[in-house]
Amino acid sequence: MFVADLHNDLVQRMMIGEDVIKNTSSGHTDIERLKLSSIDLEVMIVWASEKEPSISYFEFASKMYEKLKALENVHGVSVPITLDEIKSAKNNNKLSLPIAMEGGEALENKIENLEYFIEKGLFYFGPTWNHSLDWVSSGYGETHKKSTLKNFGLNKFGTHVIRLCQDNKVLVDVSHIGEKSFWDIMSISNKPIIASHSSVHKLCPHFRNLKDDQIESIKKTNGFIGLNPYPFFIDPTFKIREEKIRKTFRQQLSELADKQETTAGKWIAKQHFLQQKLASVCPGMNVFIDHIEYIIKMIGIDYVGIGSDYDGLDCLPKGWNDCMDHMLITEELDKRGYSVEEIEKVMGKNILRVLEEVWS
Repeated sequence: MFVADLHNDLVQRMMIGEDVIKNTSSGHTDIERLKLSSIDLEVMIVWASEKEPSISYFEFASKMYEKLKALENVHGVSVPITLDEIKSAKNNNKLSLPIAMEGGEALENKIENLEYFIEKGLFYFGPTWNHSLDWVSSGYGETHKKSTLKNFGLNKFGTHVIRLCQDNKVLVDVSHIGEKSFWDIMSISNKPIIASHSSVHKLCPHFRNLKDDQIESIKKTNGFIGLNPYPFFIDPTFKIREEKIRKTFRQQLSELADKQETTAGKWIAKQHFLQQKLASVCPGMNVFIDHIEYIIKMIGIDYVGIGSDYDGLDCLPKGWNDCMDHMLITEELDKRGYSVEEIEKVMGKNILRVLEEVWS
């Protein structure tokens, strides 16, 4: 079985100097655990949306990219930029760590900055994180800060960005973008579109999730949806339980953050603390599988996969502690009567289908 996971934020820990090559026993992943897991392809994310004042977005993103690229020097690891390299890594029992970008801050409104990263090799490009940009509005921006947006949807520069990505075989990722931006992208796209780590709005009405018409639209592009297991995105009742935990440990969280010098360090310290405290109030695996099954029933099994968001969230469904538990998904799908062939599609074959079309 080929197993692919479409979203991993481990680079944030790398940027604060953590040695993630060895087994760290913290967070959701490190290179050692990923190699020991059943995962064959783990997409590593350059995320420069929140940086330190002393460095530009482009410089920050470039440093992230180089740190991730250097992982190809680790035994048993490949940083592929072609489908053949991914297949070769699988055949040689190597872990594939392609690099993608979430959030277009690094472009700094310059198309040449995007060209720089495309030339290096990007698996996919997601125009926004939660922050809206001059040329594209985010899901958070459209729902929470609409009155302050500089641009609603995708403007002319944004259109250039999307077309440049697709012309250069870079997948366009619509997770995090707003509805207006989504439909603007759909109106100009001529290649499969992916949502790397989103879930179902009908089951959990969060601005990060996909509505039914968006799900149908992605299918029409012959695209792919990577389901995100973050409890906030799969269980509408989780927020109440999570807020109680945060309130209980507010002082400890503040003290942990104060000990860190960087924005990333503060966030990671709180994340690791909450990972333990929230475990008891997280929804079960069945709630996540409900989201997978919803999309399967709506558009078919050929368009569904996994985008775990490892190390980018503070908790996972109960029993799913880190990447070593990734294959719990297969067990749950088996319990619901899915065949081995169907499970293989969800776990990795479906994204290979998209890559065959886009990268060929």
